[in-house]
Amino acid sequence: MNDESGYIQFLAQARSGDRGGMGRLAVLVWERLYPFVFRTTLSRDAAEDVLQETLLTMLCRLGSLRDCHRFWPWIYRIAWSKIQDRLRSRRRQSLYEIALRRRVDAGASSSGDGDPLEAQVREETRQQVLTAVARLNRRQRDILRLRCYDELPYSEIAARTRSSPGMVRVRFHRAKRSLRAHLACCP
Repeated sequence: MNDESGYIQFLAQARSGDRGGMGRLAVLVWERLYPFVFRTTLSRDAAEDVLQETLLTMLCRLGSLRDCHRFWPWIYRIAWSKIQDRLRSRRRQSLYEIALRRRVDAGASSSGDGDPLEAQVREETRQQVLTAVARLNRRQRDILRLRCYDELPYSEIAARTRSSPGMVRVRFHRAKRSLRAHLACCP
């Protein structure tokens, strides 16, 4: 079965609510879009995130597609939109981090002119976080350090820990959940 007739058949099945057709269509879209999204984002983790969001949007909006023969331009447009959303979000996050650093630097340069109560609250919060992180097991601390402080992608963490990227995601999620629980218990 060639690509043209295959996707139209899977598209028709997916539109009728057939889960098998939805799955086959999702696999076909993933295989075709992955190189495009990866070349655009230059990150496996980002490409996977964008593709997941694209597939979810595709499945939710499948009924709005008017012409089945315009499927590929439609799906590429969705993926491009998701990539642009991600870039805008990263830019906003970067601007926020720069502003936060400037604020922290300005507070540090005033050396003593800051609010003593605010400084004490910051120090207590820092100590609570350190205590909560110390309560985590070694594997959870390592995953948090590699992902949050070293800012490594899941694939790199997986290579370093000799596990799969999927397992690294699960462990990272569990480590965050444990850290949240420990922070909730702190006085």
